[in-house]
Amino acid sequence: MSKIMVRLQEFIKWFVFITTGILIVCAVGFSLSPDGTVIPRITLWEILLSGLLTSIITTIFLSREALDKCGLILVFFLHYIFLDITMIVCGSYFGWMNFDLGGAAGMSVSVGGVYLFTFAVNYVLDVQQADAINRKLKEKYKE
Repeated sequence: MSKIMVRLQEFIKWFVFITTGILIVCAVGFSLSPDGTVIPRITLWEILLSGLLTSIITTIFLSREALDKCGLILVFFLHYIFLDITMIVCGSYFGWMNFDLGGAAGMSVSVGGVYLFTFAVNYVLDVQQADAINRKLKEKYKE
């Protein structure tokens, strides 16, 4: 498979995972709203745009070749910072948050929640794929 197709598949995977995570955070946020606010229609498009932007960032950062432990920690740290900045700008522009320290802190926690959700789903799917590959290899090379 070509490098472009691999990157496109990775982008689509991250877009689905991240956009789902953002949707969950928004749904929880609106559900906890004391005034009973419903999700405005425009918010759905804002969620898709946020998912698109953060998926592009994720695909770029996580398409790196094998790194040592320090390099990997640095990439994940910078990745989170770039996602955080992107979502603070988007959140402020969309009116999801106030552009102040409290708003930025709240958005950082939300980004962290989406980050954990996304990587947990990715981990579970990777483990399942590895198990399936190992089963096929055992079947093929029975001893």
